[in-house]
Amino acid sequence: MSLHRIKALLRKEIKQALRDKRMRMIIFISPLIQLFLFGYAVNTDVREIRTVVCDRSNTSISRGLTDAFQSSGYFRIVKRARDPREAEPLIDRGKAQVILVIPEDFSRNLRRGRTPSLQMIVEGTDSIVASNAVSYGNMIIAAHLQKIAQPLPTINTVTQTGRRLPQVKPVVRVWFNPDLKSRNFFVPAVIALLLTLVSLILTSFSIVREWEMGTMEQLIVTPLRPTELIAGKTLPFFLLGLIDLILIFLVGTLWFQIPFRGNIVLLAFSAVLYLINALSIGIFISTLSRTQQQALMGVIFFFMPSILFTGFVFPIYNIPLVMRWIAYINPLTYFLVIVRAIFLKGVGITILWPQLLFLAVTGPILLGISIKRFHQKLD
Repeated sequence: MSLHRIKALLRKEIKQALRDKRMRMIIFISPLIQLFLFGYAVNTDVREIRTVVCDRSNTSISRGLTDAFQSSGYFRIVKRARDPREAEPLIDRGKAQVILVIPEDFSRNLRRGRTPSLQMIVEGTDSIVASNAVSYGNMIIAAHLQKIAQPLPTINTVTQTGRRLPQVKPVVRVWFNPDLKSRNFFVPAVIALLLTLVSLILTSFSIVREWEMGTMEQLIVTPLRPTELIAGKTLPFFLLGLIDLILIFLVGTLWFQIPFRGNIVLLAFSAVLYLINALSIGIFISTLSRTQQQALMGVIFFFMPSILFTGFVFPIYNIPLVMRWIAYINPLTYFLVIVRAIFLKGVGITILWPQLLFLAVTGPILLGISIKRFHQKLD
């Protein structure tokens, strides 16, 4: 293998990539735009759930409960009604998501020491909003009842024998993401997804474009060997991928304020291992394509399952066992684990060595398969 020939092809590819305005957009601008879009759009935090309150009790206690819902930030009171039937058209038109019904005997039962009842009617077409609404509602109701229980002498926790039951107050600590912001979970994963998308598109398009323009035959008759040709075609995008990683990392940490608790060197090393995998897949896609449109379809065919079956949104253990193997053989699955763990947990190689080992093993294997497939296409 001649480093001089690879270096010459490397310079040619970098100049060609940076000279093309559309290619510059794909390399530098497109990942940043997508990071902003994903960073703001991919967010499962549910706030200001549109709520209609039907307060039939109309006492200071029931009004305090309504105020607790409003001040929590999770619910936004859009209407106060006397009958739930007045609120049903709002749910039908999508202007309300929750109806909170406080019965007439709510305050009376509470003062007599009885267990009061409430009703929450939740619009369930969006299961995430519905489940969060129920969870937040139960939390607010429990906290409010505990707060008002102190000044009410008739509300107590006494058994039939007169002995007071022990009070249990759980103390909850949330590690690694104390604010429970879903953005802190998604943005590091978006970094991995964008690195994958850019690597696949640039590598596959670069090789297929040579076939489309008829210049691949010219490269074949040069002294370049097939391995040198692949190295010269992929090394530029390997370097550009690392530049993209730096840009996306800076935007994620400085603009979105994503905490970074790990080692930057370990993140860079992990990215190097993963880029070998991603570029190898890009080469393999290019060997199956004769046009850039076919290469684009190949990238989409690989990329879409990567979003669904790698733990980007849904935990892998929620995926059916048969489909779970797609996640287990995909290098992106392991890179997502590494990126999130380095960003949020700050763990090191002693914890992440299984994922790093997988990437270190699959990278050369995928690269070897891609090179063999490229040789077959040249023949």
